[in-house]
Amino acid sequence: MESIKIAILEDHSVVTEGIISILKSNPFFSLAGEFRTAADLFHFLESNPIDILVLDIDLPDRNGIDVLREIKEKHQPTKVIIFSLHGSRVYVEDAIKAKADGYMLKSDPISKLPEVITLVMKGGSFISEGVSKVQLPFSAFQMEILNLLVQGLSQNEVADRIQKSRKTVEYHLNQMRTKFSCKNNNELISKYEKEIQK
Repeated sequence: MESIKIAILEDHSVVTEGIISILKSNPFFSLAGEFRTAADLFHFLESNPIDILVLDIDLPDRNGIDVLREIKEKHQPTKVIIFSLHGSRVYVEDAIKAKADGYMLKSDPISKLPEVITLVMKGGSFISEGVSKVQLPFSAFQMEILNLLVQGLSQNEVADRIQKSRKTVEYHLNQMRTKFSCKNNNELISKYEKEIQK
């Protein structure tokens, strides 16, 4: 059996180290590369095909779902496992639409990753049991804004991170506040966190 070439796109070194240590436990896994930005990954892929990409959604230069779409368009045989903090259904459904082969949560035991990789390489698919059953009435773009606020970023910082105007951010926050009947962002964050814990 040929070794499975695996790349990791994740901007937190502690998470990357955890993934690498578990991959080393399987002699059939070969680490092709670890990357912090989508730009670095795509530069590498120009001349280095891989079998599997372990992909975070929150990246410094792009949204992971967009990276997934581009991988599936330009590097079709590559299987992609999303490895994310986001357990909201809207993210998972977006990832499935973009042809993700697996969706694993960072709260899952990391020891499960080799099993998920093997399943995906055999043509199967995996979705974490920890994914929320609650369907929130927000788009993936709105969820991205909301999750950045939850992380403590200001509206200006959110606008910079997603490369949109503050007006756009405020428009989407206003829509979310209306849907959740909230007077301000703090109330919105509080209600959102209660919902995803259901």
